[in-house]
Amino acid sequence: MQAGQIIEMKTNFIAFVARAKGPSVLLKRACSIARRYGFTPAKMDQALHLFVQTLGQFNCGASLPLTAVTLKRNSDAITKYLDQDIEFVVHGYTHIDYAQLTPEEQLAHLYRAREAFAAAGVKAVGFRSPYLRCDSHLYAAIEAAGFSYVSNQPIMWDVLDADALAPSTYDGYERAIAFYDPWRASERLSLPQLCNQRVEIPVSLPDDEMLLDRLSGDETNSLVEKTWRRILSETYQRGELFTIQLHPERIVRCVDGLSAVLAEAHRLTPSVWLARLDEIAAWWRARAGANVEITDAGDGEFHLVVAGPSGTTVLTRGVEVDASTVPWADGYQQVEATTITIRAAHRPFIGLSPVTSPKLADFLRQQGYIFEIGHESHRYSCYFDQMEFCAEQERPLLAQIEGTDRPLVRLGRWPSGARSALAITGDIDALTLWDYGLRLFGR
Repeated sequence: MQAGQIIEMKTNFIAFVARAKGPSVLLKRACSIARRYGFTPAKMDQALHLFVQTLGQFNCGASLPLTAVTLKRNSDAITKYLDQDIEFVVHGYTHIDYAQLTPEEQLAHLYRAREAFAAAGVKAVGFRSPYLRCDSHLYAAIEAAGFSYVSNQPIMWDVLDADALAPSTYDGYERAIAFYDPWRASERLSLPQLCNQRVEIPVSLPDDEMLLDRLSGDETNSLVEKTWRRILSETYQRGELFTIQLHPERIVRCVDGLSAVLAEAHRLTPSVWLARLDEIAAWWRARAGANVEITDAGDGEFHLVVAGPSGTTVLTRGVEVDASTVPWADGYQQVEATTITIRAAHRPFIGLSPVTSPKLADFLRQQGYIFEIGHESHRYSCYFDQMEFCAEQERPLLAQIEGTDRPLVRLGRWPSGARSALAITGDIDALTLWDYGLRLFGR
C-alpha cells in the first residue's frame, strides 16, 4: 500500500467515525479505548470471561461478530470460548465501511474472512457489517460467499423517557439515529425475514454504545437496565425478537442490566427463547418450510398433520381439539401434539384469493399462519383478496388477524411454545490497542 493511500484511508476513517459519532463522542471514545484495551489481549480476555460467565448463569449463549484480522492476530484468545455456547460471526475481514467497496472488493473480503475463520477452526455461518452498513451489492456478496444469515438491520424502540435525559446528550443520540437510519418498531416487525436463502435478523436499538457513550450520566447503569427491560416487555407482548447489541468491552458497566434482562426473561410464561443468531436463523428457515396437511372430514371437522422441525408448536383458538392443550397467550391454547382433529364453525385457517400477492402469502407462511387459496371468502375465519403487499402493511395485517376472536389454527413463531425470543450479541472490533491502531489503516 502506497503512503498516499494510507493517509487517505486514515483520513477517511477518522472523518467517517466523526460523522457517525460526533466530535465530542469521538473524543470520549478515544479516552475509553485507552481504558478498555491494552497492548495484549488481557483486558479484553477479562471482559469476555465476565460476559460468558454472566450468560452461563442463565444458560444463555451469545453471537459475537468478530473481524477476521483480529481473529488472525489473537486466535488463542478467541478459540477457547468455542465450547462455551459462543458463536463467532464474521464482522468483515477488516473493520471498514463495506458499502464503500466495489462488488468485487466486497466479495473478495468476504472470501478472505471465511478463509481466516476456517484456518482458526471457527465455523462461520453469519455476517454482520461494521457500523451495520450494507448495500444491495453486499447482500448479493453475502449470499455468494455462502453465509446463511446476516444481522445488519437496526430497529429503534421508543422506550426512553425523554424528560429524564439531559438535553446536552441529545445531539450525539440524534446523530446516531440519523446515521443508522433504523426501522421504527412502531411501524415494522422485529422479526427475522427469509429472503431467498438468506435470513435477515434485526438488531435492536438503543444499544450499549448509544446508552453509555451518547446518553452518559450518573444513572447510566440504571438507564441500560430500564431501557432493555422495556424493550423485552414490548417484544414479549408482540411475540417478536429482541436482539441486544452489547460490545464486550462495555460489559462491566452493563452487567447488571444484562443480568436483569435475562432474569426477567426466565420468569416469563409462556417462555422467552434464549438463542444464538445461528440457531434463530436455522429455526426460522426450517419452521417456514413446515408442511400442514389438512383433511376435511365434513361437518366442521378437520384432520391436521403437521410436519416441521423439532419444537414446532400448534396454537388454536375458538376450536375443539381432540388432544391435550394448555393455556398459552392472547386467547390461544397450545396443543401438545402435531397430529390432531379439530372442530370449528368456519375453516380455522386464512383464506387467500387466487390473485393475492405472493409476498403476502410468503409473509403469512413465515409467521406460522396456515392459509388456503380459494374463492369462497365466507368459509374462512379471515380472508384476503389483495394484489399488492409491502412491508409497511405487515403490522396492520397482523393486527387485523389477531384482532378477532374467530376460530384459528396456526403454528407458533418460536420453538416449544415460546412467546418471544431474545438474542445476545456484541461486536468485537479489536482485542488490543494494536488492533485499534491498525484500523486507521484499514488493516
